[in-house]
Amino acid sequence: MQFFSTPMYSYDLLEYENTRLNNLMIPTDIDECMENRPLPCSQHCLNMVGGYRCSCEPGFRARGPRCYDLNECLQDVCRSAQRCQNTRGSYRCIDLCLPGMVLADNGTCVDVDECSLEVTCQHECRNTFGSFHCTCPIGYRLLGNGETCEDINECTEQSVQCGTNRMCFNMRGTYKCIDTPCPAGYQRDVRSGFCLKTCLSNEVECSLRPFALEYKLVALPSGVAANQDLVRLVAYTQDDVMHPRTSFFTVQNDTGMPFGLRDDTGKGVIFTTRQLLEPRIYALRVRAQSYADDSSVEYQTTFVVYISISTYPY
Repeated sequence: MQFFSTPMYSYDLLEYENTRLNNLMIPTDIDECMENRPLPCSQHCLNMVGGYRCSCEPGFRARGPRCYDLNECLQDVCRSAQRCQNTRGSYRCIDLCLPGMVLADNGTCVDVDECSLEVTCQHECRNTFGSFHCTCPIGYRLLGNGETCEDINECTEQSVQCGTNRMCFNMRGTYKCIDTPCPAGYQRDVRSGFCLKTCLSNEVECSLRPFALEYKLVALPSGVAANQDLVRLVAYTQDDVMHPRTSFFTVQNDTGMPFGLRDDTGKGVIFTTRQLLEPRIYALRVRAQSYADDSSVEYQTTFVVYISISTYPY
């Protein structure tokens, strides 16, 4: 009879022993970048078999495990008209050009023509070295904002004396002495400046004359649009009260004038009929007739209106 013996280890146990022996023979790498605390590198750590390597961001230089800022300004990285300012991990080139100058491609500072840019001068822009300034036409002054032009009222600021029966007409950019005579039988009222009738009312010729002659001066910029109200005329009684029943109509005016006239609740309104573009002076004569309760003519007033149009739209 033949006998067989049973092995001491099962298959699973033998496999376990073999695996254990193999693990003892093959070393396992340690990830120093993960296991070391604190981290071995100041910025980037790259694990390698049996060790590790430190690296730095651009703009830094590695010295061992630590990263130190690289001073790029020592490498002459900016142009001649710039100053180099080192920053952490980088640098900045600062222009040394004065205000109103710009750095050209060749590294020099050149003047900027601000007038070729979007400046807001109302009249004219003049470029200067490193800057610019706005100018105004003769008869205007530059306001404090350095951009806007304002008409100079020569009549008041220069105390212009035009003489007897003349008025100083301040226009946009200039002035003119206008003849404003009082006809025979009229006398100028010192307070209002009107020419008031002085003849006897019982005289037939006197009764047909207007009670008052009034001069008005209007200075406008160029470009005023059509259908714009310009002047409101008012007829007054001898008691200096606005007459409520008054009609207005033009007399002895040149045809083709760019103005119209309409009644508006007892007032006469002069308005534009087309855009005002031509620089010139117009003279309009308007008659106002005020009526009594019985519809008879009670007062007549003549207005002479001078309207000047400027060369400029301001």
